[in-house]
Amino acid sequence: MIDDGSDEAWMARARPLGPFLCDAAFRIADSLYVGPDDDIGPDEWERLRVPLDPPDLPFRVPRLAAAIDLPGREAALIAYYERLVAAARQHDKPAALASPFPYFSVTPLLMEADRPVVAFPWTDDVPQTTAILTALAGTGADGVIWDEIDQGWFIRILIRDGTLFIAEGDPDEGPDVVVRADAGAAAAQAAAALARLRALHAQLIRVIGRDLWSFAR
Repeated sequence: MIDDGSDEAWMARARPLGPFLCDAAFRIADSLYVGPDDDIGPDEWERLRVPLDPPDLPFRVPRLAAAIDLPGREAALIAYYERLVAAARQHDKPAALASPFPYFSVTPLLMEADRPVVAFPWTDDVPQTTAILTALAGTGADGVIWDEIDQGWFIRILIRDGTLFIAEGDPDEGPDVVVRADAGAAAAQAAAALARLRALHAQLIRVIGRDLWSFAR
């Protein structure tokens, strides 16, 4: 597990990122679980499903629609969510609409070239994603801007002399991803991502009629 005393060690081996994208992304489900809500196992969860037609959107990562690709394509995202809501109601699955995970999940996205650099496995809604992007967008002064541990995963993000450092991995074994980038460039991208996410979120709520993308409503 990383703490302040070990920051120098992992920062010294941080790999510089090439051209990168900092954004938010909507997780797109390819099927809807329609089985019982209680006492289910992995087999039932995988087997008792109906397919969902995917939205006509570009995917930089499988089943992740990056917000940067959505301006001008909002109708396709809205239509996908309308189909999802209709399918949940048709199959009497109110639980599918009860929380953002797994069908209305939103996550930060940090990519280098065509692959994700950092995973955010426990970030699932707009407020959580907004908080991380806000921390990145406000980068300036030296110090830790994000430090999170959750269910066998951690991420630590800090600024040092205008450089953004990110470490991610198992809290007991230490980081297996250690990267660095220009803090100003990351802040500018995070601020733009925040604006896109807020606009998309507001539009989705207005059209769908409720906020399905936030745990606290």
